[in-house]
Amino acid sequence: MSERRDKSNKKFMLLSAIGIFMVVDSHTFTAFNILGDFIPYNSFFMPMFVFISGYFNKVNNSTNLWTYFVKKVKTLLVPYVGLTLTVFTLQQLVAYIKLGNEMSPLPAGYLTFVLKRIITVGSFAAIAEPMWFVIALFATLMIYAVLKKFLYKIWNSYIIFVIFCGLQIFVVYLAKTADMEALEYLLVPFKCLFFFPFIEMGIIYRDHLEKRHTAMSGGSKIILMFILLAINTVRTNYMPTAYDIAVDRINELAGFTSPYYITPLISAVVGILFWLTFADLVGKQVYESKFVNYMSCNTFWIMGLHIIFFNILNCILMGINSIVELPYFDVEAFKGSEWYYWGISGNIKILYVLAGVLGPLGLKWIYDRLCALVNDRIKKAGSAQKVKTLKLISKAAFVLIFALIVGLVVILTKPKTDDLEFAYDDYYDEQDYIDPDVANGDAEQDFPVTYDDGQDLPDINDDTDYNDQTDTGTDPKDVSPVYAYIDVVYKYMGTNVDYLTDQYMINGNGTYTVTINRNDTPETKLAFDGLYYMGIRLLDDDMSDVDIKNAVITDVKVKCDGVQLKVDDAGSTPYEEGVIYDFFDSYDPDASSDTVYDFSDKNTIEITFTVSGAKIK
Repeated sequence: MSERRDKSNKKFMLLSAIGIFMVVDSHTFTAFNILGDFIPYNSFFMPMFVFISGYFNKVNNSTNLWTYFVKKVKTLLVPYVGLTLTVFTLQQLVAYIKLGNEMSPLPAGYLTFVLKRIITVGSFAAIAEPMWFVIALFATLMIYAVLKKFLYKIWNSYIIFVIFCGLQIFVVYLAKTADMEALEYLLVPFKCLFFFPFIEMGIIYRDHLEKRHTAMSGGSKIILMFILLAINTVRTNYMPTAYDIAVDRINELAGFTSPYYITPLISAVVGILFWLTFADLVGKQVYESKFVNYMSCNTFWIMGLHIIFFNILNCILMGINSIVELPYFDVEAFKGSEWYYWGISGNIKILYVLAGVLGPLGLKWIYDRLCALVNDRIKKAGSAQKVKTLKLISKAAFVLIFALIVGLVVILTKPKTDDLEFAYDDYYDEQDYIDPDVANGDAEQDFPVTYDDGQDLPDINDDTDYNDQTDTGTDPKDVSPVYAYIDVVYKYMGTNVDYLTDQYMINGNGTYTVTINRNDTPETKLAFDGLYYMGIRLLDDDMSDVDIKNAVITDVKVKCDGVQLKVDDAGSTPYEEGVIYDFFDSYDPDASSDTVYDFSDKNTIEITFTVSGAKIK
């Protein structure tokens, strides 16, 4: 049963609250993006949670490993199972609300697939993707405890930290050079090696550095924070793209786009130290905040439930839309993606942040109230033995009721069909499964992205030109395609923002044309007026018949309102984890010098490019 608790370490209370807020903000495609252009969320926030766990880790040679194991099962795995079943139940209800009779049944082999994903990636589906961290953290803590238990006599934190850093760099090297799909059952051990330095870093900070860090004057802390920001500013100049100092899709050990294997380690240390200093500098103003404390105590709930509450908000908006039409609310896009958000404006994402934070906390508050009510009744039972017995009975009753609710929801939302023999891959083909790290950036592309009203769907655009395709040996109509989309980087309020077009089918080698119109969405107007440079991305979702591992994008041409522009193909990234990216600048053909073309007040951009080197699998 749950009890309200207050954290005594206020600095780390605030730090964990900051971390979980950033997780939610990241998955809303950065509504706030707090200093994200200098210290991207994905460069540090998962290592920071491990750092916090390390700070409170007390494992030594006297630790009883069995007792420690049982404790971690109770505090990590049991809540993981409970929240996973809760998310699954709510997912079924959301799918039933938004799809109705269009909802696909759970396919044959669903449970096997779920167990495989939990063992490898760490979560059962995209809508619960952030839960991968729980499995990784549990394994990391347990392996670390065994190591420290038996090596305690020779354990030196500084030496061990250096060794752990070397192991992490090796994992990054492996992730960038090896076929991780072939090593999927080693993902959890590799993630443990990736996270080990941050456990030891937390212990080193607690035992050796915290007193000196806390004793620094306010001015010194501000200078330290400025230096850390400057370090990242300089580092971005040595990367192919500024966002390369971040890491997407740690859950799959993917998204390491930096050419330097040490980048993730440096990025995490800089980010952790910056926000730790920030919490120490300004935290006293919120140390007694009940809301911050409650948020910090329930990061687990927010981590597991925030995406489902994005979808619950969308269900509410869909209901309103059925009565009064909401501008730019795309019902079909919502039906096809768990990562859809209402694209009326960038500010609307704040609603999703609020839903992602307040929704899980509200559900937890209801759960706490019910537990408190049951506990009050039990305490009035009399003897201590009777109280203990009633608590066991109440827990068993809670589990039974919860299981009945899950089963009832599955039965009520079961689609009426006589054909339940679906293969699991076919099920996800129909559901348009979107990997959150591809849709986001916990997650999914290489840049923090602002999406339009439906572009996280693999929409098929009929403007794609197949007339110039070379012969691939297969009729394009019979080929499951890969997808291309244009990444428009534009300046808005002093920062770079990404706008992604709808996705276009790429059925093989050939020449393709994509058109962007100023009036496509409210954001395209901003993109036109502040356009800085553009890129083309090819995305292979592993379900395609087209192999793009050796594909290249060439012969990029850009027209704006019929004017052929000069194009400087600035560079490209080779195939990595299903993505190829080519970026380019566009110049005025009549200008005496290469100045970026002014797209403001223009109406149409037409991008033509050639794909070669693709093969049919």
